Parts: sequence; C-alpha cells; structure tokens
Amino acid sequence: MNQIQVDLEVPEEVNYSLLHNNRPLLDKLTLTRLVRDPVRAITIQVELCVGAENYPYRYTIAEMEELQLPLSSDVIIPLTASLTRSLHERVQSAVYVKVTCAGHTVFEDTRRVTLIPVDEWLDDTENNPWLPSFVLPRDPAILKIIQASRRYLIGILDDPAAGFDGYQQGVQRAVDRQVQAIWTALVNEYRLQYINPPPAYSEQTQRLRTPSEIVASNTGTCIDLALLLASCLEYVGIFPVVVLLTGHAFVGYWRSEEAHDDFKGVVKVPATVPAIGDAATRDAGLCYVDPYGWRLTRMSYTEVMAYVTSGDLVMLEATYLTGAYGFKDAQTEGRANLRSQKEFDSLLDIQRARELNVTPLPIINE
Repeated sequence: MNQIQVDLEVPEEVNYSLLHNNRPLLDKLTLTRLVRDPVRAITIQVELCVGAENYPYRYTIAEMEELQLPLSSDVIIPLTASLTRSLHERVQSAVYVKVTCAGHTVFEDTRRVTLIPVDEWLDDTENNPWLPSFVLPRDPAILKIIQASRRYLIGILDDPAAGFDGYQQGVQRAVDRQVQAIWTALVNEYRLQYINPPPAYSEQTQRLRTPSEIVASNTGTCIDLALLLASCLEYVGIFPVVVLLTGHAFVGYWRSEEAHDDFKGVVKVPATVPAIGDAATRDAGLCYVDPYGWRLTRMSYTEVMAYVTSGDLVMLEATYLTGAYGFKDAQTEGRANLRSQKEFDSLLDIQRARELNVTPLPIINE
C-alpha cells in the first residue's frame, strides 16, 4: 500500500514569458498522506525536456506531517536553456515527474506539453500584466535608434551638446523634446510600415516582434510599434506606459518623476468609487483594486483620464509612425484613443513593473 497519493495536472502549453515571471510550470502537484503516521524520506523530481540542457527540479521532504501538501507553486525550473530562449515555432516536448517514498517509487509519469515560442504573448486579462517583459530596452536596435535620435534632438534644441538625460532637467518640456526626437528619428530614418502579426496558431495569443525584427523588416503591428517606442523611452530613462484597448494598443509616457510618484501613491483617485454591486463593477467583471501594482484596468479609467487631462501623462498613437505623422498628431490621436471606457482594457506602467521584478525577456535573436 502506498503511503502517499500524488495528484498531477500539467498544462497543455508552456509559455516562457510566464515562467520568466515566476508563474508555475504545473497546474497541480499535490501529495496526500494515506496513512495515520507521518511519511518520511519523500523525494520529488520534475523535469521539463528542452533538448540537451535539462536541469530537473529536485526536492526532499524529510518528514511529511501534513495531510495534504500542495507543491506546484514551489517547482522551479531553470530558464537558461538556449532552446526556450530562441524558440520561434511551437515544439512538442514533455514534463517528467517522479515521486519516491523511502526509496520506493510511488509515482512516475511523463506528460506531453507544447513549448510556445518565446515571442508569443497570451492576450487575455489574466496574462496581459506580463506584457512589460516584451519591452526590450537592451535590444541592439534600440541603441542605434537612440544614436540616430540624438541628431534630431540637437536640431530641435539647437544645441550641439544636447543629449538624452531623462528627467534630470526637471522640466516637462525637456522630456517632451526627447520623446519628439525619438519619434522624428523613427519616422524619417526607418520608414516603418504596418503589417499584420505573424501567425500564432492559437486563439488569444499574438506573436510579438523584437525591436531588431521591426528594424530589419521596417514593419510592425500596433503593439509591436508601441513596445518599440516603450523600449526606446525606457532606454533613455523616461517612464513609458502601454495601453491596451479592445483590438488595439498604443503607448504613453510620464512627463515627470513627480507625476509617476503620484501614480504609485494613488494621489489622483476617481471622484466616486463604485459601490459593491454597482453596474460599472458588474459590467467590467474585475476587482476595483487590481492585484498587479503596475496595471490599471477599466475600473481605473477615470484615474487614467485624470493624469491625461492634467498633462502629466501623454499618449501617442504608435501606428502613426507608419504614416509619417508628426509628433503632435500622434499625441492628439493617442488621447483620442481613450474616448471610450468600454474599449479600455488596461494601462501597464513599465517602470512600476520593473520595480516589482517584471523584467525584460532574455530573448536570443538569430
């Protein structure tokens, strides 16, 4: 008779960006004690097969006194394998789990899983908080864009010594000029064109292009271009936001560190907070206070608009890069994107996400 029972549930798909952000590999791994006395010398091994570089998770329990012990959130899989960081198409793999008790195997199973490409993003309310990991300021293309942008900044300011210094001057207009220089360089130097996203072969997912891929092809979707701009802004020390609407995405930026500090401290709040059972709360289907500190959902639409109206938060329509529109036109359309609360899904603050350990993906470009 086995002393423990093992319940295992493995997801059909494994997404690298979720593992990168400490989401569990397994849906369920629970041990249940079947005998009266504590069970001793339990070992657990979990292995995700990713080519030749497999590093299993191992855990030993000297004595299990609990009646039931959930372990799925404790399983840690190293993410250093080159396959998972460079994968461009879906690959069939497997998860292997083995549990022993006092040297005897009580559970051993191999389950098939699909490894999702590293650039594939799950576009739903549960997983969109991890989009900041696709903002890649250290991508090689970003430095080239910033170098080109400096020439435009010199022209805008009529100052040969001009450079990107983020918020150091303490003047909102100085921040605007830096963003304008980046915008102008992208419009004039890269001649970007809009294109549909690459095939993802799955509902609720989208393949996202890295800055290097966008520059190499001179093409991108609305979200590709929003992430490109956000990466450039983060590189020069300006705090970007990415805004998700129903079927659309664009970018914005904070004009001062003080305004961003107000955002973190929830200084601007809606005049009224929906009561429990209020129609707005029911329609949104969301908690009023989002569990992710860097995301504002539809319930915080009024707060977002307060920052936009005050001029602390500037929105930019990223697809205007493909039409050679000016910086002011992009601002006007970016603000107009917020005309409908029903279409507003969420705002993701990249700087706040970084402070809470949502870091860029270590994607290996070919």
